[in-house]
Amino acid sequence: MFASPAPATAGLCLPAGQWVDRAGAPMSPAAFLDQAMRAGVLLLGEAHGNPAHHRWQADVVAGLLARGRKVVLGLEQLPRSAQSVLDSWVQGSLSAEQFRAASRWDTLWGHDFAAYLPLLALARDRRLPMVALNVEREFVRAVGREGFAQAASKGAPVSRPAPPASAYVEHLQRVFLAHGRAPDAAALGRFVEAQTVWDRAFAEALLAARRRYPDAIVVGIMGSGHVEQGWGAEHQLRALGETAVVSAIPVPATPPCPLAPGAADALAGAG
Repeated sequence: MFASPAPATAGLCLPAGQWVDRAGAPMSPAAFLDQAMRAGVLLLGEAHGNPAHHRWQADVVAGLLARGRKVVLGLEQLPRSAQSVLDSWVQGSLSAEQFRAASRWDTLWGHDFAAYLPLLALARDRRLPMVALNVEREFVRAVGREGFAQAASKGAPVSRPAPPASAYVEHLQRVFLAHGRAPDAAALGRFVEAQTVWDRAFAEALLAARRRYPDAIVVGIMGSGHVEQGWGAEHQLRALGETAVVSAIPVPATPPCPLAPGAADALAGAG
């Protein structure tokens, strides 16, 4: 739900189809799939407005299916209140426009619906269970205004997030200041809590899906800011006891290229 500010030094750019591992060494897509096949949860990042990233995500999922792995898709893009709509889509009872309207996609998400169709169509065609990972934004906004304890006193859709790593807090501080916020410690603390609420929500929903479908890999589709460095959703997953997590993030071919090797288990050129 947030975009990382540009770092002081450029990261790695990769041509489409080229991959590197965590150490920055070239790897083949097949080698990454070998690694992902052993995971319980696979986190795939994205820049929300980039259609190439969604095609890349669909290609990764198709690669897992071709190897015989059962897949469940978890989407940041929709809140849990849209779960029944996702179920109807997978069952084939909604057209694309009916799904878009019933899910309130344009209101709740707002990014180009057509860009996500390759992934959505793959899920429907292959009858892949889909899980809404997000929570209603009003709760997250309340955390940003009041802090988690006060917002949760009125009812919370997630448990209190595990404390974030200090490096994540520093990263979020840079995001906070890059958005023109005043350097107020209390406001920054609430901002960090709000961001970690999203991470926690994704982690709890992914873990619930993992338990419901124990023979499948649960693939989380989410913004790269929730994936990079393992600070976000992965940190919360590990705090909840899920350690079989693999991550990959798509990167552009030309600058600006914000991520360096080590930001995920793999970086992939995806436009």
